[in-house]
Amino acid sequence: MDRSGAPLAVWNVIRRLSPSCYEVCVATGPADDPAQDLTEEVAASGVPVFRVPSLRREVDAVRDVAALGQLMRIIGKDRYDLVHCHRAKAGFLGRLAARLCGVRGVVYTPHGNVLEGYFGPAATWLFARLEGLAAPLTDRIVSLTQREVAQYLAEGIGWPGQHTAILNGIDVDAFARGRGDRAEARREMGVAPDAFLVASVGRLVPVKGHVHLIDALPEVLRRRPDAAVLIVGDGPMRRDIEDRARSLSVADRVRLPGHREDVARALGAADLFALPSLNEGLGLALVEAMAMGLATVASRVGGVPEVVLDGETGLLTPPGDAGALAGAILRLMDDAEARARMGGAGRERARARFSIERTVRETERLYEELIG
Repeated sequence: MDRSGAPLAVWNVIRRLSPSCYEVCVATGPADDPAQDLTEEVAASGVPVFRVPSLRREVDAVRDVAALGQLMRIIGKDRYDLVHCHRAKAGFLGRLAARLCGVRGVVYTPHGNVLEGYFGPAATWLFARLEGLAAPLTDRIVSLTQREVAQYLAEGIGWPGQHTAILNGIDVDAFARGRGDRAEARREMGVAPDAFLVASVGRLVPVKGHVHLIDALPEVLRRRPDAAVLIVGDGPMRRDIEDRARSLSVADRVRLPGHREDVARALGAADLFALPSLNEGLGLALVEAMAMGLATVASRVGGVPEVVLDGETGLLTPPGDAGALAGAILRLMDDAEARARMGGAGRERARARFSIERTVRETERLYEELIG
């Protein structure tokens, strides 16, 4: 439960489930970065939190067996009607523990599959086989988009009736109210008042593709010297991104403010949003940008085409193609009318398709199907 897209999406649903119908507990491993741990906030809300020290991202046979035992003790102690597992590692161990404990309903949400953009061919093949082995343990596999469902079925993971798709959502209007003062936000982040600011939000990890946005910047600056890039987030790739910007002599046009709680305020300072990911289950940052009325440029990967309508709410480019990314950014930089039109269409799409109310309603409907 760290402050990244999937855990925040889970937390947004948990705290809105009907208290008259659902009593919720959370079991979680430690966050990779203690500073980003969300569990204290979850516990402070009154939701019981069970910590599982052995449940980590990395594969470790001894630690994973220990985590399975810890999860079985937690699940076996109270007679849970349903266990909903999230992400690949917890999804595998949690489903196995739930079935061994005789839980009536078992649900799994991968939050974007690991079958592209993360690993090499051998590791990807292994993950697909593990997902296939775990599928029979599951009553429902919940993907973020229909494209993700199709990818799982193409790999032979589960069967059609087992899969469903529920879009992640946000409180669109509440998020937009966090905009704040544009000029003040720019001053705080060291962005010139007249700069054309391209913003991106996400963990600084390889799969988010931020280095490709940096690679696109020299071409953008050749045509538009007033351009600047703001990347909100933190992670192990920060040094690599800084080094790439220096090597391309664009470091003075790049701002890396780190993790921020006031993402809406940062986006309110931007003119355009870019998400150059190599894989995305859905891309909740895109929904946030759309809620702010920003036109978007994003990679055509994962569930992104179900969020960004190419030519209507933004532009889609091939993943890892800095030239195409630069071209799309320049196209919208030079066309204020198109930016405004796409930004307005994106805001309406966010309200209609990606509201947190809709996500909660569909999640509760799924639970009711399984447990009555």
